[in-house]
Amino acid sequence: MDILDKNHDNIEVNVTTCKVVSRYALEAIAKDGLEPTPQVYAVYYERILGNNPELNREFDKIAAEGGMTQPMCVLLCNKYIFVNNEIEIIKNVDEVLNKEISKMLNMLAANAEENDKFGDRLSDFSGKLKGSNSIEFLREAVASIAEDTRKIMVQNKQLQQELDSASEQLAVARSDFNKAHRKAQVDGLTELWNRSYFDQESVRLVDESRQSQMPLSLLMIDIDHFKKFNDTHGHIVGDQVLRLVARTLVENLKGKDVIARYGGEEFVIILPDTPLHSAERVAEVLRTSLATKKITKRGANVVLGTVTISLGVAELSKQEDVLSFIARADTALYKAKQLGRNRAVCAVEKMEN
Repeated sequence: MDILDKNHDNIEVNVTTCKVVSRYALEAIAKDGLEPTPQVYAVYYERILGNNPELNREFDKIAAEGGMTQPMCVLLCNKYIFVNNEIEIIKNVDEVLNKEISKMLNMLAANAEENDKFGDRLSDFSGKLKGSNSIEFLREAVASIAEDTRKIMVQNKQLQQELDSASEQLAVARSDFNKAHRKAQVDGLTELWNRSYFDQESVRLVDESRQSQMPLSLLMIDIDHFKKFNDTHGHIVGDQVLRLVARTLVENLKGKDVIARYGGEEFVIILPDTPLHSAERVAEVLRTSLATKKITKRGANVVLGTVTISLGVAELSKQEDVLSFIARADTALYKAKQLGRNRAVCAVEKMEN
């Protein structure tokens, strides 16, 4: 994969190049002679982003030992991108759903057949009743119908119990699936939404904003000097910083705002029904709130320092697509860093054609 080796060893992909990363991933998949299945695409996309060092190391090892294969991509995807337990839950849910639905359909079909037979017997009884004045015949016919009615009632009661049981199984399966689906959309460390969820929601909210003609703003956030802090104090403290930032973001935002960890030390927030000037105020609240908090070494009560963030702020322009929207916010973030960090910068408004 010579794409990764051009000009530098470690590629850092900015959010403005999402489209390019996708194209590179597809080109690399084709070059290696693989089918672009979801698992394969996920592995190559993550590989090019460079956010998963363990995945990259194992990928390099496999490539050096004989080349990447379709099965190996699936293994890497399950190991480093998807959570195996979640995959198993989804598979189990699928099996339960199919089994219970099939069971319910069979029960309903059998019950319908019995009801049809009972209906035929009632029609036959009605016809014979009209042609007979025999008290004995009437006695026997009523007894027969009563017995058939009792059997149908028992069958219907049994069917209801079985349907209730099947419904409970379906409810449990649906709950397991929803839990697994949600877990697959949440960042395990910060418990914020992950990149995948943000990608989906950003498209939906841009479309919704365009249809409703309500403002939509975006904050791109980066922790200042995070790598230096991480290298100095270690990954455990680095994880503590990420969780602190995530908690601060959640504490200062309202329920309908979408807060996600974009990758590494980058976060992103979508603010529905929020114009640029209001989004800028939100950015300042987040920045100043975080700057007042200190990172301490657990158990030693030693203050390691404060954490600051830089922010890029953008409001969706008319007819603007998601990639352009994110790119403008990211450009503003880059400018905030250039100006000295620990500040929020608003994006230049996109000029309409």
